[in-house]
Amino acid sequence: MTVPENATGHDAPAHCENCHTPLHGEFCHQCGQSVHNPVRHAGHALEEVFESFWHLDGRVFRTLRDLLRPGHTAMEYLAGHRQRYLPPLRIFVIMSLLAFFVGRATIHLDEDPLNAGLDFMPILQSQTVEEVNRNRDEMLARLEQRQKKSGLPGADAATIIAQIKIEGEAANRIVELTRGKKGSAASASAKNDEQATRSKGELFSTKNEAWNPETNPVKIDWLPDFVNGWLTRKASHVMDNIQLMEDRPDRFFQAFMGSLPSALFVLVPVFALMLKIGYFFQRRLYMEHLVIALYSHVYLLMALTTIFMLMALSAAVSAHAYWLSVVSYTAITLLLIWMPLYLLVMQKRVYRQGWIITSLKYSMIGFVYVYLLGIVAALMFLVRLTNI
Repeated sequence: MTVPENATGHDAPAHCENCHTPLHGEFCHQCGQSVHNPVRHAGHALEEVFESFWHLDGRVFRTLRDLLRPGHTAMEYLAGHRQRYLPPLRIFVIMSLLAFFVGRATIHLDEDPLNAGLDFMPILQSQTVEEVNRNRDEMLARLEQRQKKSGLPGADAATIIAQIKIEGEAANRIVELTRGKKGSAASASAKNDEQATRSKGELFSTKNEAWNPETNPVKIDWLPDFVNGWLTRKASHVMDNIQLMEDRPDRFFQAFMGSLPSALFVLVPVFALMLKIGYFFQRRLYMEHLVIALYSHVYLLMALTTIFMLMALSAAVSAHAYWLSVVSYTAITLLLIWMPLYLLVMQKRVYRQGWIITSLKYSMIGFVYVYLLGIVAALMFLVRLTNI
């Protein structure tokens, strides 16, 4: 490669050092490289660091500031005013990492075990297999009712943990009751129990035994053996990790928080698709809906980060400044109320339809999305349990 003229001196070169295009200013009009070489000028190197830092920060803060106005950032970006804001995907990634990092760093659950509130005595005191199954089904039904009353759609991670624990305690009690039984009658009963279990569509039969990856692996008839073996190994990891987290709710919380960014990355494109369907007759491009979906999630992540910090502040000062704790929880309550209202106002301003039709579409899209979020978050949590 030829060395441009004046490349080794202190004067600005006449040609770009990157692409050798003649220069007519401080930046190459062909590739954009600066005329100042930080290798030869320590002052320019320091200036470049601070310029990049403040330029990035300026765009970050401008984007976050304008997001406080529902729909403003999305409309400005779609109108072509993109230079003043960070691209929606980039700011979404930044806020996702920040929000859940703050949540994992500030919120801790070391006080109560995960099994608090679960009474296993009816199962442990059962005298027959039928009684165990009946008590197990009653506990699962109560757990399902409690989950529905909580208002959380789908299956949350805590409910999954409790269900697995109930099933495990029931299986262990059945082992105790059936141990020592011999003969064809016992074998026939075990076979019938296995068939009954398989008929319910479960991944594997308990065979009246506590689940064990060696003696009772996952067996799905229509899957090849190597897939069943892989599922068995993953199920074994899940059971081991649940045992570790049983008396450590903080580990449960950290694992769940770690699974949420993945759930959001999966669902943001789905949310954009629902917007595309809901506003089909506006003939907007899918990427426009994706920009709206990304910026709306960025605001939610901003609010969630603020909530985490307020919760940490309240916990830190509750013993010394009760009034500040009250202010913090009041602010949290107001934020939780405002978050769904923000999305409604944003949807109204961006799509410019009447309040009635906007509210109907908002309700339908929101219900489906929140339901999917609960399911996907629980699935991502289980996937994370197989890998930690």
